[in-house]
Amino acid sequence: MRAVTVLRCWGLFLLLFLLGCQSISETAVAPTPQTAAALVLSDAEVAVPLPSITPPPQSTEQPPTFTPLPVPTATATLQPTALPIVAVAVPEAWQPVLQNAIVELERSHSLWEWQLADTETAVIQLVNDASGILVKQEPLALTVPFTADWEETNRAQAEEILQNGHNYVTVLPWSHLEPHQKALRVDGRFPTDPDYPFQDSYSLVAADGFETAAAELAAVLQASEPAIIHLAAVGDLMLARSLGAALEQGKLDYPFVHTADSLRNADITVGNVESALGNIGEPAVKSYPFQAPPEAAEALAQAGFDVVSLANNHAMDYGAEALLQAVSLLETQGVLPVGAGADSTAAHKPVMIEQNGMTVAFLSYVNVPVEARSGFDTASWKATASSPGMAWADPAQIHADVTAAAPQADLVIVLLHSGYEYVAAPSESQTAAAHAAVDAGADVVIGHHAHILQGIEFYQDGVILYGTGNFAFEIDGDPETAVFHLWLDAEGVRQIQIEPAIIQFGGQPRPATAAEAYPIRQLIYARTNVLNPR
Repeated sequence: MRAVTVLRCWGLFLLLFLLGCQSISETAVAPTPQTAAALVLSDAEVAVPLPSITPPPQSTEQPPTFTPLPVPTATATLQPTALPIVAVAVPEAWQPVLQNAIVELERSHSLWEWQLADTETAVIQLVNDASGILVKQEPLALTVPFTADWEETNRAQAEEILQNGHNYVTVLPWSHLEPHQKALRVDGRFPTDPDYPFQDSYSLVAADGFETAAAELAAVLQASEPAIIHLAAVGDLMLARSLGAALEQGKLDYPFVHTADSLRNADITVGNVESALGNIGEPAVKSYPFQAPPEAAEALAQAGFDVVSLANNHAMDYGAEALLQAVSLLETQGVLPVGAGADSTAAHKPVMIEQNGMTVAFLSYVNVPVEARSGFDTASWKATASSPGMAWADPAQIHADVTAAAPQADLVIVLLHSGYEYVAAPSESQTAAAHAAVDAGADVVIGHHAHILQGIEFYQDGVILYGTGNFAFEIDGDPETAVFHLWLDAEGVRQIQIEPAIIQFGGQPRPATAAEAYPIRQLIYARTNVLNPR
């Protein structure tokens, strides 16, 4: 009986073990169908109820639900950080300059906010000395009327004038000089010379902590300094006869050996080629046909000439083909001809030169009387739509040409071959042409043809040099001549300097001595006074 009981217990344990294994396998893997096991007991055995197996309760907990975040409908805007304010004080005349500088600084994304202020609240000031960061330095000119019989002073006298003033002298910055005024030389130095002793200086002085801002502003103000162009102008260049013979012998420097340094020192040098230039063609039936050899083009280039006029009464002395040869020879040497060409379009086309950040336009015209002896009429050389020639000095056409050129250039300069030979007073046609140019916007008119020095007219906002005389020319006549130096900014002529010269026997010019220079200047001044009555 005991054995039977033990057997029953082991059977029960075995059954429970098998049921537990089945439960584990059901939770781990998919169940596999099994044949139900039956426990058979003999009739003598007492039936014992088997325990029921209750499966573990199923979890009612739901998996977590994730709610998506809302999608932003707009990008967040970052508020800019306020820039530190820099208050700047400048003299009244400088306020427009400062306003332009502030605009430039804002364009370059400056890290400062710039404001115009008075001297009491400013942290940066522009002062009229060189004690801070230098912004501008220009010559301080001691000026007298242009035709005054006073050319120079010494440093001691100049310092006394600066200290105490002078009834006849006006002291002003060089950029304020007007063409009818003349700056006195100081110990031989002009205000435009680098070692001129008296300078008008402006600099920026900054409070502590604003030195970097002052340096940034100074760089912009320094960049706004106005450009200056130095122009040298001479009269008739006739490189035939003795001068031409020297050129044909290879002496290319001979015509200008004494004056080339002065001519080359200018930014732009101009003159009038008073002849045909080349080695082709036949002489015209007229008085004095001239033809310079081909070497003349190279000689002009070596001497420093940049622009030469061919609008005159000699450029076609050897015909239209010779004129075109001259144009080609000059252009090959880098010398730009103006006022003549293959047709009227070429003759009236302005020559444009870029110099020191400015554009200068040159135009040239001729209007001279019929030759008394030969009856030759230069007007017959007027260029047409289909034939070579030169630009005729019709006032209406000059006005139209200057008006068209002015928007393309900072400065317009007109060369004019006109007037009566050996007559000091400008002719009516000469004056009409010059005035038409200035009325249309020309800054300077440079004249030739009279073979003598004529006066200078200060007309409207322009300057008219009616007659610059001969310069390199073997000719019977007055040997007095000059190099006319003009300094110009974007507003026009700022200063005129006359450098007297003498044409030697054979046509070669040289600088005048002091004794020779005085009467040459006085001659020009006297003729200038006639043209500019007080």
